[in-house]
Amino acid sequence: MGFRVDCYDTLIKNGHIYDPERGVDMIGHIGILEPNIATIIDPDHIPGKICAHRVIDATGYYVVPGLIDGHAHVVDGAWFNFPPERMFERGITSCIDLGSVSWPGFNRNRKKCINDFPATIQAALMLTVNAEIGCAAELWADVDAEVNIERLKECFEINKDILVGIKILVGKNETPTPELIHRVFKKTREACDEIGCRMFAHIANPPIPASEWLSYFKPGDVVTHTYNKGNILDENGQVLPEVWEARKRGVIFDTGRGSRNWSVEMAKPALEQGFYPQMITSDLSSLSNDPHTSRLNVHMAECMALGMDFKDVLYCVTDAPAAVMNNVTVGLKVGNRANISVLDLKEGEVEFVDAFGVKTKGNKQVLPVATIVNGKVMFDKTNTDY
Repeated sequence: MGFRVDCYDTLIKNGHIYDPERGVDMIGHIGILEPNIATIIDPDHIPGKICAHRVIDATGYYVVPGLIDGHAHVVDGAWFNFPPERMFERGITSCIDLGSVSWPGFNRNRKKCINDFPATIQAALMLTVNAEIGCAAELWADVDAEVNIERLKECFEINKDILVGIKILVGKNETPTPELIHRVFKKTREACDEIGCRMFAHIANPPIPASEWLSYFKPGDVVTHTYNKGNILDENGQVLPEVWEARKRGVIFDTGRGSRNWSVEMAKPALEQGFYPQMITSDLSSLSNDPHTSRLNVHMAECMALGMDFKDVLYCVTDAPAAVMNNVTVGLKVGNRANISVLDLKEGEVEFVDAFGVKTKGNKQVLPVATIVNGKVMFDKTNTDY
């Protein structure tokens, strides 16, 4: 009788394999043959001997589906973009670039930033071509003249594999008058309906009632920066009825944390009332690079400090953003792409600071330990030596 030896490109060993959406919660090993998960092994039932070219000792760590940042700025276009290769040190295995570029530069920047990148990057186009210059209010003032729906549609047809929607910015700074807000929303609605795509809207205390701006959203559209001041609460700190109604009819509410658009004074009462985010995102950019505030893993711990369970937080950074992307499959399942994050849920007091200087105490950090993308180890702090 022969002796069985199974060899893998990478073996993640002795980790807490945790994927509640697929019913996985165990201590075990994951064997990877690039680019896929080849096996998930119970250490008490190893059918022979296992070996690997590379071993990651995940003892004491969570091994979870690869984190997805559903709001990032990594494609060349906006001046505040972030180097995409640095996603991996944050545990991120794929992302949506939300409006860093519009149709004039997208094909060029796709070749430069997306096609050969080892991780999946999908994108929403900015409605106006001025996205490639900046986001000041005067750049939205000529929205009717600036928007070319036919060109947007052509860009979507060419890049339908990775384009997921159209992004706009609406707020007291970007669109300072009610008349301009309605013009921007009407033009965006027209474009999204013509193309057949989602609308992603940066909402930052717009000077019109929520009932008015929410009337432009259809099921599947995304409100980002949900918990910014002036967005979803009334003067008594209650979540507005029209906000609950929008969620009920399928509008998606995203945190969009960033460095400027997250208020604990808005988030805490909303979460206490059960109005949890459906996506947790970092608004990854050069402006949200503080290791103590706006990184995705830090924001995950911040949401846990405000009362969310790790299970729910994990869903908001894996399955939820994958659902608004094109043909992205997540999960720790044999045969799936090996997009995996290894995380240290480190106990101990930690302090979070929101965009307005308000502090929140927590008792747990979420620290990236290793990141595997399509079977390749892109980041590894374990320094496992076998």
